[in-house]
Amino acid sequence: MLYVVFDDTGRCLVSRDDPAPVGRAERADYDGVVAVRLTGAPGEDWARTAPDLRDTRLLTGSVLVIVAGVTLTAAALVTPWVALPAGAAAALYVGRRHNAATARRERRWADRHRMLATRAEVARFRRAFDAARTVLVAWPFLAELVRIPSPRAEVSASLWTLAGLLHDHADLAEQHAGLSDAHSGAPPDARLRAAIEDRLARVDASRRALSAEIDRRIESLTDLAAHCAAFMGAEAAAPDETRDLADRTAAIVSAYRELNAAAQRRAG
Repeated sequence: MLYVVFDDTGRCLVSRDDPAPVGRAERADYDGVVAVRLTGAPGEDWARTAPDLRDTRLLTGSVLVIVAGVTLTAAALVTPWVALPAGAAAALYVGRRHNAATARRERRWADRHRMLATRAEVARFRRAFDAARTVLVAWPFLAELVRIPSPRAEVSASLWTLAGLLHDHADLAEQHAGLSDAHSGAPPDARLRAAIEDRLARVDASRRALSAEIDRRIESLTDLAAHCAAFMGAEAAAPDETRDLADRTAAIVSAYRELNAAAQRRAG
């Protein structure tokens, strides 16, 4: 399952786990891609944008309190020269375990969620999502003709990959803006300015290449959606056995294969 949540502030969450948005929400399942529309006024925490670590912190705090109590008791009954180093070592061990557990949970969350926070990136993703929805809604009427039961795996993979690419693109855009500011405010030192210009050029090249890849992937989805919509429109308007059904079916299959190839290229 893939969950996609949009809000009116220009953000979008793409998640492999149910995001459980706060407040009222309406859901629509398009063959494995679940669209979530917020019907109430969203707050800043309308969806989980980070793993909930409260239980981990509570457990760690409880253990540290116990360690402190045992240390003080041992210091009173035995000797502080033994109890205090032992207590410090125990506290250090507990702290390291807490940090490791926190890092694992944050890493797992990042591996299964993509938050798009800029309007430009969300607008590009919405184009792909709208195309994916068209494909998934039309496919039951096409499945028998194209002999492909469902494109849900390819469509979901395409949207998930695209969300990751857009997230990376936003990071590069932020780096580019920061470097541009640094360049404009840098002192007239030739070596420093040259270093900033070199880094700026590298980031800009990466940003442009990533943007081109994003456009290709959006085009693959929108092309498939256009063929599906055209087929459905022609069928609804004037059913006629004399029309070139084979060509329309071949166009849909070709666009589907291109989408599948793009997903495999990224996976490889």
